Amino acid sequence: MDPLHSALLTVGLFALTFLSPGPNLLLIVQSSLAAGRSAGIAAGLGVAAGDGVYAALGLLGMSALVSAGGNAFAVVKIAGGVFLLWFGWRLLRGDEDAPARASQAGERVTLMRYFWRGLVTDLANAQTVLFFASIFAVTLHAATPAWARALAWLGILAASITWRVALSTAFSRAGVRQLYVRARRPLERLAGAALGAFGARLVYEGLARK
Repeated sequence: MDPLHSALLTVGLFALTFLSPGPNLLLIVQSSLAAGRSAGIAAGLGVAAGDGVYAALGLLGMSALVSAGGNAFAVVKIAGGVFLLWFGWRLLRGDEDAPARASQAGERVTLMRYFWRGLVTDLANAQTVLFFASIFAVTLHAATPAWARALAWLGILAASITWRVALSTAFSRAGVRQLYVRARRPLERLAGAALGAFGARLVYEGLARK
């Protein structure tokens, strides 16, 4: 397969994952609705950074090491699951209303907080590196030149950033946010329950692996 075609196919297969909802999408949507476009983009950039880390691990062939890591892999999944459970619980309780109120009052809200939240949410599922490895196994091979591998990685990062920014922009529009304000608590409870369910599954899988 032509190296350029391999790199483009890799990015295309990764982009298909955007059609599947998960904790990353929920986090970006909730951040955009509650605190605005900048917060959503910051969270999205954190998610994209996590994608970049796991894609790099897959390209470097470390997926086999992660998969064989046994207890280490399980601990990462449990820690990530606990974080999602904690964040989901805060949403259920309404504790995450504070950033939105602070923003509306004109107080400074640290965007780095949203970035790290996005990064941790993405890294919470360590199995993502195995997903990237499965894509690379189909699209790349030992003879694929380094430039094509680097292009695939940059394409994955660019696609991830573009999608997250688009999501943040769409869900931070004034009309959408006004609708969110009217039904904020039910939607936050729904997002909290969904994130908690993702977290519970990760904890269960981590404990089962151990």
